[in-house]
Amino acid sequence: MRVAEVGRKGLAVNEPIIIYRIQDREGRGPFKPGFSHKWVEDRPDHDNLLPWMVEMGNVHEQVKRGMAFGVGCRSLETLRRWFTPSEWKTLQWFGYECVQMSVTRILGESQTQVFFEREKPLRQMAFPVELYA
Repeated sequence: MRVAEVGRKGLAVNEPIIIYRIQDREGRGPFKPGFSHKWVEDRPDHDNLLPWMVEMGNVHEQVKRGMAFGVGCRSLETLRRWFTPSEWKTLQWFGYECVQMSVTRILGESQTQVFFEREKPLRQMAFPVELYA
C-alpha cells in the first residue's frame, strides 16, 4: 500500500510505508500474555520500552473495520532496541521471524514503535529480513 507525500517540486510522490516487526507464522508478535516470561531477559533499559497502550493510549480505536493492525518499528535499528541478540535467538527457537511489510496507515508513533493498520493480514506479504547478521 502506498501513501501520497509531497515531493521536492510539490508533486505527489507515492512512497510505501515500511515497518519491521517480530512475528510468528500467524502474524502474532511475541508480547502476549503468558509468553513473555519465556524469552524476555532482565535488563536495565526496560523502563525505556513502554507498551504501546501506555505511549499511545486508545489509538487502536482508530483502526478501520476489516483492517489488520499491529506494532512494529520504522527501522531495524529501532527494532534491535526491543530484542537483544540472545532474546532474538530464543524467539527464533520458538518459530518467530523478523519481517518487513508495507502498511496502509500509521495510527500512532513514538521514538521506539509505531502502531499501524494494513489491509492484508499480518502473516501475508511479510518478508523475512535479518535482525542480526
